[in-house]
Amino acid sequence: MTAVLGVTDHIKTLNDLQSRFGLQQASDDTFFNEWLTNLPQLANDQQLGVERLKNRYDYHRAEGLLLEGTFNAVVLSPLLELAGFLDPPFRLKSPYGVSLELEDPDEIIRGFIDTLIVQEHLWIMVVESKHTSIPVPAALPQLLAYMLASPQPEHPVYGMATNGDEFVFLKLCQPDSPVYDTSRTFSLFPRRHELGETLRILMRLGTLVAEYT
Repeated sequence: MTAVLGVTDHIKTLNDLQSRFGLQQASDDTFFNEWLTNLPQLANDQQLGVERLKNRYDYHRAEGLLLEGTFNAVVLSPLLELAGFLDPPFRLKSPYGVSLELEDPDEIIRGFIDTLIVQEHLWIMVVESKHTSIPVPAALPQLLAYMLASPQPEHPVYGMATNGDEFVFLKLCQPDSPVYDTSRTFSLFPRRHELGETLRILMRLGTLVAEYT
């Protein structure tokens, strides 16, 4: 797995992935429809949990951007618990923590990426920035680089990237040459937030991932 870290040191853009691995974005609208179809309904306790997480997020977010440790404690870990990922048959790993640098016209933006893996087929990436918010799409090239290293490339691999305010889901398949697509962005920030839908998608992807084991 050391090689994966080496690759991500040199992966900055989607063009890097295309030139190194032949990665292409899917042109078929049905390629990644798992985030749109057959989503489970939330039970009452899950819905109450979502609202509790939103209230906690608003309380801490009012003081400024949430750094990774705070976001993990306030939102991500409880969200994974609501999705059932902390209980059998799922197992979590947290093997990677790497830096991310983006060139801005005024400064170099430095962030930190922490990654969790669920059952080797669902990658969850948290992007932290100490000075300014890093948009979620900026982290997608490195997340896709990780996903390309799946130990079972015959199965689809899913990902979720978040910067604490927004969530984006991904799907990667490697039948002959790797193909990926993304969901739309889901936001936690507004009053009419989308954390409930984010949880429903996580639960749907978890069901699919459990089938591979």
